[in-house]
Amino acid sequence: MEYQALYRKYRPKTFDDVYGQEIIVQTLKNIIKNNKLTHAYLFIGPRGTGKTSIAKIFAKTINCLNSKNGISCEKCEICINNNQNENIDIIEMDAASNNGVDEIREIKNHVTLLPTISKYKIYIIDEVHMLTTGAFNALLKTLEEPPKHVIFILATTEPHKIPLTIVSRCQSFEFKPIPKKIIKERLKYICEQEKIKIDEKALELIALDSNGGMRDAIGLLDQLNSYSNSNIKYEDVLLLNGRISTDEINNLILNIKNNKLKNVFDIIENFETDGKNFIYISEDIIKILRDELIIYQTGKQSTLINKISSEKAFDIILLINKSINDMKNSKDKKIFFDIMIMKIYEILNNQTNVYINNNKNEQKEKIQKEITSEKFDTKLYEKLMEIRLNNILSNANKQLLIEYKSKFKKLDSEITNLDQLKIANILMECEVHAGSDEGIVITTDIENLLIDIYKELDIIEQVISEIIGRKVKICALLKDIWNNKRQIYVDKIKNKEKIEYISEEDIVKKINELYNIKETNEFEDLLEIKGE
Repeated sequence: MEYQALYRKYRPKTFDDVYGQEIIVQTLKNIIKNNKLTHAYLFIGPRGTGKTSIAKIFAKTINCLNSKNGISCEKCEICINNNQNENIDIIEMDAASNNGVDEIREIKNHVTLLPTISKYKIYIIDEVHMLTTGAFNALLKTLEEPPKHVIFILATTEPHKIPLTIVSRCQSFEFKPIPKKIIKERLKYICEQEKIKIDEKALELIALDSNGGMRDAIGLLDQLNSYSNSNIKYEDVLLLNGRISTDEINNLILNIKNNKLKNVFDIIENFETDGKNFIYISEDIIKILRDELIIYQTGKQSTLINKISSEKAFDIILLINKSINDMKNSKDKKIFFDIMIMKIYEILNNQTNVYINNNKNEQKEKIQKEITSEKFDTKLYEKLMEIRLNNILSNANKQLLIEYKSKFKKLDSEITNLDQLKIANILMECEVHAGSDEGIVITTDIENLLIDIYKELDIIEQVISEIIGRKVKICALLKDIWNNKRQIYVDKIKNKEKIEYISEEDIVKKINELYNIKETNEFEDLLEIKGE
């Protein structure tokens, strides 16, 4: 029998088989159970988080002849045909390779035809953001007045590339990265079924490397299984993913500290020979230093921090953070890794360090605060963001949006000041969605990153205003909040409702009082604000 890849073999067949997307699954089950189907759905989220699998399950369950409580029976003709990929009423299309007007027009020409054996004809369009402008326009006409027997399920990893006119006609679901714990549990189950031996550290590392994607995790497990002949060890994972062990990182740092540079560069040469990933190694050094700092800050003994000092650990984290960006933009990553190691050597051996600027104490205080502080209260900032969203969208300007997006792409090349490095790294993880003279709307799907933006809001606005050349305010939101709020304003604009400007003075005053933020006009004195 032909070998079947593990990710296909263990692909969920019913909603009960899905892991890590409980809220979405329950909502879709309720939609089917309560017969509240609409004509179009949009599944948004990172790769490997279950968008296509759940789309197939949703399509099958909608048409199932004996579904119960939103679960397919798996016994009727519809379910059997669907599981064998023989249901001609469920049409799957990959927009990455079928993205033109002709393909969408073909759909448009066929949607009027009734389903052959099912209640609904369902179109699943994967990577829908890859459609051309003409194809989107053709799809829009179909979505505006679809026949009652047709349902569209669109899936995308890049929702910002989809026209608002399409998004507004769909019911959107945002898929989150799957928690590491759930990925580990699923991998452990697969290993038990397949009689694969695997140690706990290997499971942990596979789950970590998957970045919240179940498919990537199972794919890596499959690859490791073939390599290790069903006996996967931690060292095997390190060999295939380009990482190095914690002991190797500690050894590297201590060799630098003990002035053994020949050993250090011999080790690095071996890394290159073994095909190690220098960006991963750099990221892992940061993680280890962070973990050791947390141990140290909570009053426990940290062997590594005791040997190099917490102050130098902070300096190294800042340095590596900058070096990772350099490596990402370079074809020869080892050159920048070597330079980074020489700079770490200077830090650890008390040589004059020109790479950390005069305000490093201020930066370290901020990092230390992040490590030890309690949960940040976001309620006032969320209220401020609501006001700013209202004010920015009341006068949104497409040309300014294009300008702001262009400036954001150049952030890491525009910023050379180490003080602003963290700010650039935060902003590079965000997406720009709207802009006006008032400010910019940015989003992230990472809650901790949003809190970082709130904490650094003043300096973020200074950095962006400097680069853009005009003073702007930042409205930062989680992506799912933006998707919900955006539609409200789209409807208001469509209905020609006037959006009243709201003053943020009172809420800003409360934030300043709560967090003892001193108001200053120093930046305004330095910045030349150009008129339109």
